[in-house]
Amino acid sequence: MVTKMPQRIRFYFALGIIFSIVIFSFALIFSGVYQVYFAPASLFQADFDHARPVEEEFDQRTINVVILGLHNRNEDNSFGEIYYVDTILIASINFDRNTLSLLSVPRDTYVKIAGSDLADRIRQSYSYGYQAAAGESHSAGLQMTLETIAAMFKEVSLQYYIAMDMEGLKKLIDAMGGVYYEVEQDMIGFTPQESLAAGPQLLDGRGYMTYLTYREPDARDDLNRMKRQKALLLATFEYLKEMGLFSYVLPTYNVYRDHISTNLSFNQIAALALFAAERLESDAISDYSLQGEYFTMEEGGPYYLALDEEEKELLIEKWLGH
Repeated sequence: MVTKMPQRIRFYFALGIIFSIVIFSFALIFSGVYQVYFAPASLFQADFDHARPVEEEFDQRTINVVILGLHNRNEDNSFGEIYYVDTILIASINFDRNTLSLLSVPRDTYVKIAGSDLADRIRQSYSYGYQAAAGESHSAGLQMTLETIAAMFKEVSLQYYIAMDMEGLKKLIDAMGGVYYEVEQDMIGFTPQESLAAGPQLLDGRGYMTYLTYREPDARDDLNRMKRQKALLLATFEYLKEMGLFSYVLPTYNVYRDHISTNLSFNQIAALALFAAERLESDAISDYSLQGEYFTMEEGGPYYLALDEEEKELLIEKWLGH
C-alpha cells in the first residue's frame, strides 16, 4: 500500500524544486554573462577531442580570425551565386594585452589554389570551390578560400572565420544609422549612386560600400585600396565607440545573420563586441599589409601580385608580435 505524502509536505517539496530550478537558471545566466563580459577568452574552445580554454591552446591567449568580404554586383544576393573575395583580413586578438593586430592579404595575390594544381589570384579561390562543388556550393567556395589562405600561413593557427556578403554589410551600416567619415578624394563609380564626393560626410550603407569597393582605374591599385579600407574600418571602430553604438551590433547582427557565414558562436560574437567596446582602445590596434610586385602573364591580361616570401615571413612575425 502506497502512503500519500501530506499536502503541506507536498507543497514545500514542490516549492523546493521550483526554488532549485530558479537558482540553477540564475546561476547559468550569471555564468554566461560573466564569461561574455569579464572573460571573453574563456568562450573560445579549440575543436579538438579534449577541448581546453583558448589560453591553453594559443600562446599569450591569442586567437586569429579570418575576415572575408564577399562581393558581386547583384543586390541582396545572400550567397546565391559566385562571389569574389573582395576583402581578406586576418585579425589577431590578444586578450591578455587587449590588442588587435590586422593583416591584409591583397585580393590580387598570386597563389596556388588549394586542392588543385592551379594558380590564380586569391580572389578567385571562392569560384573554384563553388564550381567544383557536388553539394552545397557556397560552403564549398568558402572552404576552398579558407584552405587557400591557410596554405599561405602554414605556421599560423587560423581556426576562426567570419565571411560577410557585402550587401549584408550595407544593410548593417544602414541599420546603425551610418558612419561619419571624411572621404579623402572624389570617387567616380559606374553610376552617380556608386560615386562619392570628397569631404566629411555621414556614409550610409551604399556610400560605405562604394568607399570599400572603389579602386582607381589602374588595375594595380589594390594596395592603395587596402589602405583606404583599413582607414575606414578603424574610423568605424572609433565612431561606434564614441557614439556608444556597440550595443546595437548584436541586435543588428541577429537580424542580418543570413548574410554572414561563420564558425563563431553567438556568445563568441558577443564576447568580441564587448571586448571591442570595453577593453580595446584605438592605439592598441596595429595593421600590416602583405606587399609584392605586379606582373601579367600576357599583354593586356589581368594583373597578379607576386609576394616577396622573405618579406612576408618577416611581416608575419611583426604582425603576431603584438
